Amino acid sequence: MNRIILRHLNFPFLVLLAVLTAAIQTSLFSFYPLMYLQPDLLLLFTVWFALRRRFVEGGVLVLIVGEIAEIHSSAPSGMFLVSYMTCYLSLRAMARYLVVTRLSSLVSLTLFASVLWKLVGLLVLALMDSAAHQWRHTFALMPFGAAMTGLAGVWVFGWLEKLDWATYKDPRAAQALEDELRLSEEGL
Repeated sequence: MNRIILRHLNFPFLVLLAVLTAAIQTSLFSFYPLMYLQPDLLLLFTVWFALRRRFVEGGVLVLIVGEIAEIHSSAPSGMFLVSYMTCYLSLRAMARYLVVTRLSSLVSLTLFASVLWKLVGLLVLALMDSAAHQWRHTFALMPFGAAMTGLAGVWVFGWLEKLDWATYKDPRAAQALEDELRLSEEGL
């Protein structure tokens, strides 16, 4: 019974964690020297949802994360939603053809997603005719932002995996529990 409750609480835990992450990210990295080294922690959630969730559940979570980012920013309305959803759908398509089992491949996909996210944001601004001076800033800070997001991904992906394990969202945790129950029924 606890397993079922914990499995259903995974979704609200992730939303609450995304809200806390956005609040920390926007308050901690708002000062001058740190704002250039700001990792996009909500993008890490998007990568995790694209690779470790079913399509609909991950899509809904990404929409919620995008809305949280919209609330915490002064960017044009819809820019974060479009950027995060584009990254989500791109990573879902890539996950059909790539096998991501190691942390290094997960970090590599995070670097790709970070660059894609910035380019999509720049494209949205260009379509709104607001990217006249933004492209220089974007290309100058893109390598630093991608590197910091990839570096932060090493820890954040570990924490998200522990959360999935504790809430039995990880298939290996569910299988381990079933194997344990099967052995206890047999008297071993």
